[in-house]
Amino acid sequence: MTNTPRRRLLAAAGALAALAALPACSALPPLGLQAPKLSFSGLSVPRVGLDEIEFLLTVIADNPNEMEVPLSNLRFELDLFGLPFASGAARDPRLTLPGRGTRQVPIAFTMPISGLLDLVSKARSQGSGRLEYRLKGSANWGDSPFTIPFEKTGDLEALRKLRGLIRLPGG
Repeated sequence: MTNTPRRRLLAAAGALAALAALPACSALPPLGLQAPKLSFSGLSVPRVGLDEIEFLLTVIADNPNEMEVPLSNLRFELDLFGLPFASGAARDPRLTLPGRGTRQVPIAFTMPISGLLDLVSKARSQGSGRLEYRLKGSANWGDSPFTIPFEKTGDLEALRKLRGLIRLPGG
């Protein structure tokens, strides 16, 4: 019988030691943390190859919180016209959004030319209507396993420029 209470005490002491080892200020996101507000400052095409095209998307992250927001493992999925367009990660594996500040986050990705042709076809069928996108993803709070999700939808003006650059016969 004395062995069971001793084991429980040792287990509790081990758990407390593990919790004490975590840095209190960076292990958990604070309560009431607001998600960054996202916008786009540009979409460019730095390289076009025979079978794929490279894009550079610049996301503007505006931090509404007083405190800095440390992020790592920023991952995203981008849908255009309701179709999956790209997925990937930020160029920087770790970044910090300044408190009550803004930071540009460059995101580079490639896609096959065949996927781009599907996108152009969808853009044509929409005519001069909205160029809808959905950016969805998450990032870890610092080095912790806790994730901060984000999602933004809207009309991407940069796609109008892309549609203007890509003119296929019959269009």
